[in-house]
Amino acid sequence: MNVIKKLVIILMMLSGLIMIFSKNNHADGKIYTGIPNANDDYYQPFKFDIKKLQFSLKSQVVPYGDIWIRDVAPVATSRLVKFKYSPDYLPNRQSHKIDAEFRKWLDSNQFNYTTSNIVLDGGNFIYNGEDTVIMTTKVLSENPKYTKADLIDELKSVLQVSKIILINPEPGDVLGHADGQVHFIQPNVLFMGNFEGNIAVKKQIKVAMPQVKILDLISNYQESGQYDEQIPSAKGLYINMMETKHAIYVPQYGLRQDKDALKLVRQYTDKQIHPVNVSKLSTLGGSVNCLTWYCPKELLPK
Repeated sequence: MNVIKKLVIILMMLSGLIMIFSKNNHADGKIYTGIPNANDDYYQPFKFDIKKLQFSLKSQVVPYGDIWIRDVAPVATSRLVKFKYSPDYLPNRQSHKIDAEFRKWLDSNQFNYTTSNIVLDGGNFIYNGEDTVIMTTKVLSENPKYTKADLIDELKSVLQVSKIILINPEPGDVLGHADGQVHFIQPNVLFMGNFEGNIAVKKQIKVAMPQVKILDLISNYQESGQYDEQIPSAKGLYINMMETKHAIYVPQYGLRQDKDALKLVRQYTDKQIHPVNVSKLSTLGGSVNCLTWYCPKELLPK
């Protein structure tokens, strides 16, 4: 009887592992992560942490020469839209090379996407899953050839959405990315970090979207350990979570606020919650959303 009981327990454990694997196997889409070139000294101290992240997410690795895949990848609404990757915080030669390598990978894997000459990082794109996109006003300065009205109209058209909400970037943020400020946890429920100037941003969003419920999500910004003098660390930035159809991947930093952030996220979603340790990688200036690209199943190559 003891032997039979042991066998039953083992079978139950194996069944559980299979279920966990299948749930994390992205049947609803795929999670992608980037990898730097082997001779890239800048990322050398983080090689182990990059591999650990890729393993924990069971992601497909894209060898395009960098780790900030979110910014160069297409954004997803009802279609994939590939914007021009030419941020002002990188030399043109570097950003153009990264962009070309990523486009080459997209095409070799037969992704179907629409292109746009508008300059926009994927990190400056927050979608509510229905009809609304939030981005910072950085998009205006990156596209000076457009008037504000024309740019918004063009963005609505190419993204196939009805509303574009522009918000102030966080003061001192050289990237100007909205994914360090806000995240839609439901179509009409928005998490907002406690960054400098967030009261004004709340007003901007409420004027454009009166029905939205805005919730404060704690952050515990850690300046110590910043790796790059030019780019502030993202350690303690919980807002930079990544969401798929059935799961949310929440940053964890080894801080006492980690559990509080998880608790709040769980209160507003039925999706599976996966804590992701990015304590070291975040000192580079980005977190989980910055380090990943999720492509829904319906937009993957056939």
